[in-house]
Amino acid sequence: MAIPELPGEIARSVFGVDREDTVSGDAVEGLTLEARVACLDPEKGAAWFEVLDARLDSTGELNSVLSGRLECDGAEILVATTAPFSGPMQITFRQVPPTAVEGYAILSTD
Repeated sequence: MAIPELPGEIARSVFGVDREDTVSGDAVEGLTLEARVACLDPEKGAAWFEVLDARLDSTGELNSVLSGRLECDGAEILVATTAPFSGPMQITFRQVPPTAVEGYAILSTD
């Protein structure tokens, strides 16, 4: 599965050969956020992804900004929303079938 390089990337989560969760930029309030997500499972299971507020606060909790479900058939899905604040965000997989072999979730902004 080819992992795209996107301009305006804020964060990514990749699994397969190597597992990587990276926060590399900040969202800007009011701009469009795009989550591009794909995974591959020979048994065609489904996975969940989540976009989280990665700003540090007193509770230490990461609040959900966006989440979604996708079929692990290798096809990329695109989910868009408006950034509710300016600052760092994280994208991650919450549930992945045990038979999934690779996947990516990339959060970017325009």
